[in-house]
Amino acid sequence: MEPKASFVDAVRAQPENLSLARETVLRDLDRAALAPWGAEDSAAVVAMGASLNSAHVPVAALAATGRPAAGVVASDVADGLAVVRAGHNIVVSESGRSPEPLAAARRLAPGSRIGISNFPDQPIKDEVDAVLGLGGFPDSPVYTSGFTATILAYALLLDHVGAVDAAAEAERIPARAAEALRGYAAVAETVGRVLAEATTVDVVGRGASLTAAAELSLMIREGLRTPSTAFETFQYLHGPMEVLSEDDVLVVFGDGRELGIPSSVLDAGVRVVLVTSADPATVPGSGQANLTIVPLAPGLGLFERAVVETVIGQLAIAAAIEHKPYPLEEFLYHQDDTKLPVR
Repeated sequence: MEPKASFVDAVRAQPENLSLARETVLRDLDRAALAPWGAEDSAAVVAMGASLNSAHVPVAALAATGRPAAGVVASDVADGLAVVRAGHNIVVSESGRSPEPLAAARRLAPGSRIGISNFPDQPIKDEVDAVLGLGGFPDSPVYTSGFTATILAYALLLDHVGAVDAAAEAERIPARAAEALRGYAAVAETVGRVLAEATTVDVVGRGASLTAAAELSLMIREGLRTPSTAFETFQYLHGPMEVLSEDDVLVVFGDGRELGIPSSVLDAGVRVVLVTSADPATVPGSGQANLTIVPLAPGLGLFERAVVETVIGQLAIAAAIEHKPYPLEEFLYHQDDTKLPVR
């Protein structure tokens, strides 16, 4: 059986797990002998659930270099509802046993398939051309270490094939996670209390920050059993925000158009959490009781910022569950077909 950890233990273990993942991915990259990517090569991240949420980071990083990239729902590829003709396909399954990514991989061009998994000896290795292991560390049912380690793996992979200069970022990520665990523990208690009291939670972000937004929304649904949806920033402005009321919470990640969103809903009694590297003094609505600003260090790269933003969300979930009458690790509904048997 795969080793499991409690949510809190897995969150705290991330610096060590990320260091292990870095060593393991670098070793597997050396063994894989991947060819360099061309300047116009395209890429797709094919995954399900939390793993698909992680795709926004490499997509944004590749877009910044002018390379076409997209995250694709694996079940759509497997069932022929989406056709992928990317030059490089990154198939992600933390367990290595999710049937949809494995079925999708069989529809992808041989020679183009790179797997990422915490357990690379599982069936994923039979469906891809090379697989990068994360280290086989224990993870929680609501994924924590595996999620941030996947972000780290993207950075190492894209640097290795010459697509994105990310080696220095990847080296800093374990320390960034450790700093975030120490530095955001106090404000996470405040954010956790706000989340625990919410009837619904909207989470907003853009580009690489949509990774943390989408993952926080999933953790709220899985762990807190609270309705939550993630939205791309500008898409959110085109209607979805109209349901907000004083019973709801809005969490926003970003430094651009995101800064003006809180002030438009604070007067309606909506509680807002803004995670940003902008100067708090420049944020409209700063100082209002319903607004909590979580400051990020300026100058973080896309991959390390995504990890820090994700850790902030994890800490908030760990704090929020303390206000709930049920454990974080206990799921209400079990589906027998979301994982293949362990080998």
